[in-house]
Amino acid sequence: MNGNYSLHNVKDILFMYGTDVIETPEFQNAFYQIHHVRTTVAVHSINVAVISIVLCILLSRIHVRTDMKDVVRAALCHDLGIMGRHQKYRNNFECSQQHPVDSVEVAKKILDGYDDKTLNMIETHMWPVRPGRPRSVEGVIITLADKYAAVMEGTHRAYHTRHIVLASHQ
Repeated sequence: MNGNYSLHNVKDILFMYGTDVIETPEFQNAFYQIHHVRTTVAVHSINVAVISIVLCILLSRIHVRTDMKDVVRAALCHDLGIMGRHQKYRNNFECSQQHPVDSVEVAKKILDGYDDKTLNMIETHMWPVRPGRPRSVEGVIITLADKYAAVMEGTHRAYHTRHIVLASHQ
């Protein structure tokens, strides 16, 4: 893809930039941990990635440039540190404060070629609940997409990402 993205190829963009993350054991295990009561960590992360892709495409229409690859990879990794939350964290507050840091450590392990910008997107996705603001447009996109996904998942709203989730779960 040459950067001329369309809303018609959101799934293609997700798999082009996210397959290396989706195929890791860490991400595949995330299909088995409940998250936001009604979904799993993996499904939530795919939802965040899809919403982030759509936001990037829409922003490109008003000439706001974003790094789609970084957005997809960070969105898919943003909650992987929450795995095993009931054993790792004493309560929801501790989880909200620590899982972004733990997610950065998982990302360092599974991403081939990460940079500080990508790690910042992951570490700051809980802003403003957690100190530290995103330092890039892409970080703000993931933060907003994460909040939107959590609300939609909590209210049973249809996402139209089911076919993408099914294709990514092996």
